[in-house]
Amino acid sequence: MSSDSLSYYHQKKDQYYHGVNPVIVHRIRKEWTSILDIGCGTGQLGKVLKQQDRTIYGIESFEDAAKQAEKALDHVLCGNIEQMALPYQHEQFDCIIFGDVLEHLLDPWAVLKKVKPFLKKEGVILSSIPNIGHISTVLELLAGRFSYTDAGLMDQTHLRFFTLHEIHALFQSAGFHVRELETIRVQHPSYTGVMNDLHELLVKHGIRFNFNEAATAYQYVVEAVQLNE
Repeated sequence: MSSDSLSYYHQKKDQYYHGVNPVIVHRIRKEWTSILDIGCGTGQLGKVLKQQDRTIYGIESFEDAAKQAEKALDHVLCGNIEQMALPYQHEQFDCIIFGDVLEHLLDPWAVLKKVKPFLKKEGVILSSIPNIGHISTVLELLAGRFSYTDAGLMDQTHLRFFTLHEIHALFQSAGFHVRELETIRVQHPSYTGVMNDLHELLVKHGIRFNFNEAATAYQYVVEAVQLNE
């Protein structure tokens, strides 16, 4: 994560660091008792998970948020995941969480490889990643715009952008494969007409045949496991 990105984080509202993604919570399995939450914010997700008798570690780059997280989690590191040395034991974690984090990194490919030794062989990377192919951004591009915003798909702190295809490629390059995928959809009736027109055009030219499905995906929640080597 670059210093410029960190400066933007300082301007964000507290809610950015206090949010708990319910889809992430729902996907945490009972047998996952040792969890690392990368980008843990103020520790609210970990606080929820600790109620179920788990050991929760966190990494947070924003100092004020990390100090709050220390009150809720078992162990918190404050710093840049891309630069810091990780003090964890080999195969320590059942699950490593990247909740809306990978898109904020300069090199998410390297970070996935970096944390891999600390994940148990049967462990899971659980991540939520926005889809740049959502109809809202497609229409912005067709209108000749690529405008950053304070939050959402075009958050100005996003350094990397992914479609579903690129998500699969990201994890495969780091030695993982996507075992389960959940799609969070955002669809508004005002998009229906133009989506149907674009779908017909793409099919006509043999470009793609599942445009409507991909264009309504706002975010993907991914469970990735290690490839058999």
